[in-house]
Amino acid sequence: MLALLRRCLSGMAAIACLPLQSPVANAQLSPVPNTGYNCDLALYSVPQANLLARSLQGDTAAEQEYRQLVRSLAADLQRCREQVWPRTMAIWVRLYGCDLRPGGLDSLFDSLQTLGYNEVFIETFYDGRVLLPAADNPTVWPSVVAEPGLERADLLAEAIRKGRERGMSVYAWLFTLNYGYSYGQRSDRQEVLARNGRGETSADIVPSGSQIFVDPYSPIARQDYQILLRSVLSRQPDGVLLDYVRYPRGSGAASVATTVADLLIQSPAARQAWINQLSTSEGQALLQEYLTTGRLSLSDRNKLVSLLANQLGSLNLRQEADPLWSLAVQHARRGVVEFVNEVVTTVSQAGLPSGAVFFPFGNMRVGQQGWDSRMQPWDQFPSTMEFHPMSYSLCGENHDCVLAEVQRVLDAMPNSIVQPAIAGVWGRYYDAHLPLERRMKALQTTYGSRIDRVSHFSLAWIDPEGERVRQRCRV
Repeated sequence: MLALLRRCLSGMAAIACLPLQSPVANAQLSPVPNTGYNCDLALYSVPQANLLARSLQGDTAAEQEYRQLVRSLAADLQRCREQVWPRTMAIWVRLYGCDLRPGGLDSLFDSLQTLGYNEVFIETFYDGRVLLPAADNPTVWPSVVAEPGLERADLLAEAIRKGRERGMSVYAWLFTLNYGYSYGQRSDRQEVLARNGRGETSADIVPSGSQIFVDPYSPIARQDYQILLRSVLSRQPDGVLLDYVRYPRGSGAASVATTVADLLIQSPAARQAWINQLSTSEGQALLQEYLTTGRLSLSDRNKLVSLLANQLGSLNLRQEADPLWSLAVQHARRGVVEFVNEVVTTVSQAGLPSGAVFFPFGNMRVGQQGWDSRMQPWDQFPSTMEFHPMSYSLCGENHDCVLAEVQRVLDAMPNSIVQPAIAGVWGRYYDAHLPLERRMKALQTTYGSRIDRVSHFSLAWIDPEGERVRQRCRV
């Protein structure tokens, strides 16, 4: 048993491999390498794991000692992060039903604390499922925890509590316009799905078919999301992160939008939202034809441009730009911005911060007329938000491409909180990503005076074996 524990716990303290149905004592943990960023809390891992195992066996004295150690380490973590860059070091985490086993969340958050993380982003809405109890889930999505007997288990609320006990802030990390496969299968939501001029949804565009993006202009989509959001906020997380705040990206040539037929603005709500901006029936008919066919006669085109003059005045058009195409792009982007603004308002009313997770180059023009099909207008989001650029680029042994992603966001949002998300594993290469400590050093050297928050994607990468066990075990 001890040999098994030594292998399972290598590098992480008591994640998943601790046999929680039959607790054991004297668990061993290989020391976490000192990277200069992780607060050197690893020396407490073995006694902490042992105390937890004994308390799960009914040892009340061990339980009291364990709780005291948790509080003490929380204070140590806070002191460390006040002295060691970055002040906030976060990690992205997905939870599973197995984490509800006795001591499961304790050992998981102990492990994260050992590595010096003082912020955790819990994946709360993803792949068409939500981390709410099945017995208290008013949303249109099924619950992540679906095992019989666990209908009332509130994994999100428990994770928030466990994290705070250890001196961590815990954010709810939510997919946004990607509502998931289950949503796309609903017969009563087909008109809500985002569609392009060829009648295609994201299920047709994204190869796996698992990403189902909705029309951000749809009042039904917005209402569904508000119900989800308010349910999550009732668990009182420390903040909310919005992911997939964009349209889908196709492969090959489909990754660039060049015509109005490429834009996913052909759902009823999106079409009507634009058409309603014209006050005359003639103008509305012309815009309807443009959206449907992408073509107008020269005289009709000029007439429509004239009728849309007020909208064009808000654009800084290049001389060679097609004004109707530019307005179509603006309409697609505006839908995303309006959706985000509505969510940010709801979150701020709860007194919490919100953040956007995005690709720094997802808002780019491509060539003379094309645009990145993701249409991710993060530079138009409220500056009061937190900005979490996914800085995952690969540039060999260098950091130039990652630093360029971060710099792009800093330039666009000089007065906002910027917290880069970097990918990798401590102490070694992972899928061509440099070790985390090397990437951290580059960020600290270049932006240490401007950025004091960084996040790591993800626990599943750092501890893949533990992730598999937590995902597959039976509660």
